[in-house]
Amino acid sequence: MNKMRPAVALLITLAVIASMLALMGVMFGYLGEAKHQAEIKSSVLQANLLRDDIGTLLKQILGKKPSKSRMQLLYKTPLAVSAKNGEFSMAISCKPIANRVNMLWIGMGNKAKYQKKAALAQNLFEMLTGSVNLRDPELLKDKIIAAIRHKNSTKFGQPRRLNEKKGIITFERFKQILDDYRFEVDDPNVYKITWDRYFTFGIPDGGLDGDFVTPELLAFLYDVDINVVKENLKEGDLDGSLEEMGGFSKARYKWLFAKNVVAKAECSVTYSFKSGGYNFKFDYLDGRTGNFEFSDK
Repeated sequence: MNKMRPAVALLITLAVIASMLALMGVMFGYLGEAKHQAEIKSSVLQANLLRDDIGTLLKQILGKKPSKSRMQLLYKTPLAVSAKNGEFSMAISCKPIANRVNMLWIGMGNKAKYQKKAALAQNLFEMLTGSVNLRDPELLKDKIIAAIRHKNSTKFGQPRRLNEKKGIITFERFKQILDDYRFEVDDPNVYKITWDRYFTFGIPDGGLDGDFVTPELLAFLYDVDINVVKENLKEGDLDGSLEEMGGFSKARYKWLFAKNVVAKAECSVTYSFKSGGYNFKFDYLDGRTGNFEFSDK
């Protein structure tokens, strides 16, 4: 019996040590995760500062009244910045964001000043949903309008809290609406539509940037085959594109196309600092910044 006691004591000691090692492993795991979360938080703050600085830089480059040539240069030429010591590098690229139908127009109602925009958005919506034989397009439209107006909005059939500004629907929010519709109706066809080639999201209402309109939307507006549009498209020159397509006139959509140069863009920023790599997106809206989205690689 006495010989058994040391063995039992040893087993107990080993069990205690094993438990302590396991506990230390968990603690180190928590510390590592806490450190990672702290780094992410710091990176988000850093990215916010970078966004503001880049917005100021773009405002200086484009000026108070941007020219078409400056917007063309912005979209065609990514900006690159790097530190001499190699610790920091950054690349910035921007693309037009007001060159499609604003999804807000779906929910504009029947007010006289909005009728043409609402009718255009409705016709475009019907064309897209009809092209994939959507089962219940009216239900999808109701969900979109509810999200825009913040009325009876749901997520997977359940009421949801909304943080977006009233009258604004971001693309991320729109994708949630598609998910909600898909599972409620069991209709995966809703994902077959390239919504973001026809509609823009998350920006206030305004005129459409005709000079940089997407080929898909231009084909719809003038009822022309998409391949013909792509072959004759002159990006940054709507008049030239219409002429090449067959002598169409911009006057048909005088009410739709913006009269002045549109300085609205979505900018993507990729940057590295020391051993970390990060990226974020934001909207540049006539000298202001908005719709910030951050991610770490």
